[in-house]
Amino acid sequence: MARNNKGAMVVKIVFRFVGLIMLVIGGGLTYFTYDFMDNALPVQGQVMSVEVNSSDDGLTYRPTIRFVDFQGRKQTGITFLSSSNYDFRIGSNVDILYDTRDPQTLRMDTWIATWGIGLIILLGSIVPFFISGVIGRTTAKPKRSRRAKEPEEEMIEVFGRTKGLFALESRSDHDRESNYTPTVRRRR
Repeated sequence: MARNNKGAMVVKIVFRFVGLIMLVIGGGLTYFTYDFMDNALPVQGQVMSVEVNSSDDGLTYRPTIRFVDFQGRKQTGITFLSSSNYDFRIGSNVDILYDTRDPQTLRMDTWIATWGIGLIILLGSIVPFFISGVIGRTTAKPKRSRRAKEPEEEMIEVFGRTKGLFALESRSDHDRESNYTPTVRRRR
């Protein structure tokens, strides 16, 4: 039984560690998105080229987009994230958000490209914490009763006041009687 609880404790710690990592990553991405959105402006841009990456998971696309910023200057930038959904034709128009502090930093103007990744990871961190809580509850040791068990009374032999007599009394009765102080009352 003790070995089983040790294994459950290790699993609980691993889930909490994974949840903490997801919380930090999701919180960081959400904070950087908030900072980006605080300084971003929407604009329509034109796809100049598309970088295609091939992996075991499939193809991902990362477009290079040309646009005109709020000061009228032509800018070119690459999207923050690559995606399997960014398969744009060269020359097509797309809606983007760009950072006014650094116009080469841009994102597609969609919820998933701006807020989605960070918030999904942040909210997903709840799952490992929940699982570790369930594991903790199922393997918790039973709580002891708050009421202390009363010890069984021990019977002792007490000699009575009369010579040769003895009786059996409980220890608490004996202690109570031996601590007895008589009260003296005066008449008025």
